[in-house]
Amino acid sequence: MVSFYNKLKIKIFFFALIVLPAVILVSCRNTGASSSQKSIKKSTVSAENQYARCFSLEEKEGGYLLSLTDPWREGRVLEQYWLQEEDQAYKNPEEVITIKVPVETIVASSTTHAGFMTHLDADDLLMGMNNPERLYDSVLYDRYLSGELLKMGRDLEYNLEYLISAHPSVILQTGIDGQFKPDNRLLESGIPVLYILEWMESTPLGRAEWIKVFGVLTGRGALADSLFAQIEDSYLSLCAKVDSNAPRRKVFTGTDFKGTWYVPGGRNYLANFFQDAGLEYPWASVDQSASLALSFEAVYNQAGDAPLWIGVAVDSISQLLGIEKRYANFRAVQEKQVYTLTHRVNLHGGNDYWEGGVVRPDQILADLIAIAWPEQLPEHRWNFIKPLIFN
Repeated sequence: MVSFYNKLKIKIFFFALIVLPAVILVSCRNTGASSSQKSIKKSTVSAENQYARCFSLEEKEGGYLLSLTDPWREGRVLEQYWLQEEDQAYKNPEEVITIKVPVETIVASSTTHAGFMTHLDADDLLMGMNNPERLYDSVLYDRYLSGELLKMGRDLEYNLEYLISAHPSVILQTGIDGQFKPDNRLLESGIPVLYILEWMESTPLGRAEWIKVFGVLTGRGALADSLFAQIEDSYLSLCAKVDSNAPRRKVFTGTDFKGTWYVPGGRNYLANFFQDAGLEYPWASVDQSASLALSFEAVYNQAGDAPLWIGVAVDSISQLLGIEKRYANFRAVQEKQVYTLTHRVNLHGGNDYWEGGVVRPDQILADLIAIAWPEQLPEHRWNFIKPLIFN
């Protein structure tokens, strides 16, 4: 039997795994300028994006103009923000939301936002967030237990009374299509809402590049630039270990959920992870980033012979077969080549794959290459992915 707690973890994990990312494919073979070709400023963030497509930063006198690009409707700007570093208003203040930076306090809707701030050593600016009980970072979690880090709501819903009373410098809200109108009470209170769209980026490096936005917000632009350059270099160096002429091992992901098996489309960030790791993904040619809703039989027909299964939400084969006995028919199960994304999970269920892993796609890629091409990383230690326990 699978316990209620494990079922709950599976549902949370499953939802996070199949969220719909964005629109534009960029792989290791289309990387733009390498970090060695970039000029990293000493005091400000580099404004030009190499991978992210859902935001742009334009440096102007006195600050940055941050524009959010609509990942659902091509060519549309969702919102613009004037990130004001000096006492100088943008030329069109009535059309642009002003946020004075560096901010003093932040409220966030996602543990992913906390991951960016932790990597910038700016987590002390985080005064509240939704679902802090899901945090992986031990320092932030201890702050939550002590009452220093406030619980402001659940999932994507904030408690408006708490927010207005706390009055943070900015609220970070996960951007969802059709939900880009802040509550009038927040506007009247003078609390800006900044929508974060990192989850809609279609490439791992595109997601990580959002650290530049967090860098400007927290006054750590130079650090954000430096960190991203290191992450990019590491990621591309790992890509170079993949032999493009060698036969690729087939991989599949996810699990059946109440009769439906959701698999990422070919432009999904996870599909791009597989491609960059030199793996064959059966749905790579599907020209969409959204997940496909398939039957168990349809997935088995395409991936039953796949030697690798990466991305289950349990820790052991007994748990997996306790959910669905037919999983035993997959080749990956028979050859004990099933992997879970739960290597860095703490006792209260916080999973660093969704927190620090978004910032460090190079470490996730290293795990994937160690699975696909173990001879390339013989001394590898798992970062976020680990083999399923076969007991």
